[in-house]
Amino acid sequence: MKIAFYNHTSTISGAEISLLLTAKYLTEAHPIIFAPEGELLQKARTEGIDAVALPSYRARMTRNPFLLVIYMIGMLWAGWKLALLMKKSQVDLIHANSIRAGMMAGLFQWYHKLPVVWHMRDMPPQGFIGGLTKRLAAYTAQALIGISESVIEGMESPLVAGRCHLVHNGVELKSFHSEEKQRVKERIRSELATPQEAQVLAIIGQIAPWKRQEDAIEALANLVHEGRDVVLWIVGEAKFRQENEHYMIRLQEKVTSLRLEDNVIFTGFREDVLEICCAADLLLLCSDQEPFGRVMIEAMSQGTPVVGSRGGGVTEIIEHGMSGFMYEIGNTDELTHYVRQVLDDHFVWSSLSRNGLERVEERFSIVQTAQKVEQIYKELLRRPGIEIMERQQAKEIV
Repeated sequence: MKIAFYNHTSTISGAEISLLLTAKYLTEAHPIIFAPEGELLQKARTEGIDAVALPSYRARMTRNPFLLVIYMIGMLWAGWKLALLMKKSQVDLIHANSIRAGMMAGLFQWYHKLPVVWHMRDMPPQGFIGGLTKRLAAYTAQALIGISESVIEGMESPLVAGRCHLVHNGVELKSFHSEEKQRVKERIRSELATPQEAQVLAIIGQIAPWKRQEDAIEALANLVHEGRDVVLWIVGEAKFRQENEHYMIRLQEKVTSLRLEDNVIFTGFREDVLEICCAADLLLLCSDQEPFGRVMIEAMSQGTPVVGSRGGGVTEIIEHGMSGFMYEIGNTDELTHYVRQVLDDHFVWSSLSRNGLERVEERFSIVQTAQKVEQIYKELLRRPGIEIMERQQAKEIV
């Protein structure tokens, strides 16, 4: 099987990391990543994965009708360029790495005549736009992969009945032995000017309002005011939207207003996420309806306990009180309570560490993810792609 992985952006975030890992661990399919030239293709080539550069267009959600028309024209242009390339590339199937990429790959399916898989890595839009998205998926997607049950529920509709597949993100089961982990911890803490004896919290992800990094800052303030030697690492950068850059400024102002300059470290983007997790005592995830929570399974794979917001895909990762704790979104007092419980009780810390690692090994390895994805490919390619499309498109869509 020759699979075209299509990503509409070259910027690397969680979705792109998952794409690269999945492509790396396929055993029966040959992946080729198609994306604009940039860090994603550079990383793919470093990993030995075939990569092809193509032009793209970056549209954004907007209520401005004039901009919306411009963005739609841009997406049509990018979709046509992709279709022309797919026609020549002799691939068997297009695996679109987001809803937007799925739209662009599907717009000209009548021309390239290839089965298209939409990989839904974000919560699907609702309302009028959501309705249009489902209708387009009904006509152009032969399969839809959701990274959590919450994501799939957001796309559920009679229009796509029977085409949604649950495939959780996976991680490489790479662990450090105790002496190596201690060296990593000392090195990272020294690099980030953090005392070796401090209790370290980490929140990892793009800087964005829906990630709610301000909740972690408020929980930290509660702990610092109790006289604790505790530090918060905010790992990530503001990408994609101007509102994210404004949010970053607000976070920095909040740290200053709470006099936490010595206790909060903004690290910027880091590729060494596993090492960061090893060097921290506890990982926090404060998002408002996180689609999955990849960084949580990365931390758990290193034996680092996690506390996450109750919602979205987090509830599919954490067994509350067993492999982590969950708190109600935005309830910083409850968040602070669970942080105290983990940091103050070595038995609790050790239990969460052990159970979290076991849960990742059982349910969230990248090997399992790649096997499930390949099985979807096989089911679609048992018949010629054009026959599949003709059969599905002939169905009456209400």
